[in-house]
Amino acid sequence: MIRIIPKRPIIVLLGKTGNGKSALGNFLLNYNKFKTSSKPDSETVESLMGVNYREDFCVIDTPGLCDSQGRDQTHYENIIRYIKNKYITSFLLVFNFEETRFSSDLQELIKIYCNIFNFNIFNHMGLVFTKTFDKNKKRLNLLKSIKKDEYLNYVKNIIENFFNRELNNDLPCFFVDADLEDADDDSLKEREKIIEWAKNLNKVDVNLLRIKDDLRIKYKEKENKSEYSTSYSGNYKTERRDYYERYIYTDINDNVNYGSWRWTDYNSYTYKYKSSCIII
Repeated sequence: MIRIIPKRPIIVLLGKTGNGKSALGNFLLNYNKFKTSSKPDSETVESLMGVNYREDFCVIDTPGLCDSQGRDQTHYENIIRYIKNKYITSFLLVFNFEETRFSSDLQELIKIYCNIFNFNIFNHMGLVFTKTFDKNKKRLNLLKSIKKDEYLNYVKNIIENFFNRELNNDLPCFFVDADLEDADDDSLKEREKIIEWAKNLNKVDVNLLRIKDDLRIKYKEKENKSEYSTSYSGNYKTERRDYYERYIYTDINDNVNYGSWRWTDYNSYTYKYKSSCIII
């Protein structure tokens, strides 16, 4: 008799470079799998998966976007190729709790993920705030409440406006101090919630995802035009029509840019004609 082993649910970590995705991945796995760094450059340049065999789940750490070295397109393509054909159940969007506001970079980041993923993925997405630590518990709880309300509203509004659709539920929010060596009780409880949440979700269909030429371009449309001209040579007249095309690009902020016209083809017709001039 063949024993069917259930597939392990996979959590995919997403976010801005330097927000602590790799440290969070190690914290969830409960061992050091991913390389971490405090530098502004992305330490993770390729997606990598770790497995927690005891608790039966996996974590994929991905390269961060908004990379200081301008590698967003390369990192994005790597993410899409890596997660295809895997049993993905959930995505965690990682934020730095120490950031004081929802910046324009974060707004662009959410729009980029909207542009490269399909809408259904966001019904499997949660928000995680890393580096959540304060000895004053009362102040910490207040900051958590403020962070949750502010970020959840921003993220949800961006997603729903981008797709012109409403999410099925609010995105779950988690707060952790992802210190593998000295985790506090609150972070350990949040870890349990994250794993339970991920295990209770069904598989996300990521195989339909396609790599775009530019992750910041929302729409790409082709426009055509033609130009008519005539020329004469002796008693012959040539009529010619040239055909041109250009692309119109709409970016993730709904700005429209027009490409240059490019000549593509022509057709012409030459025939003999009678001159209207009278020679004396």
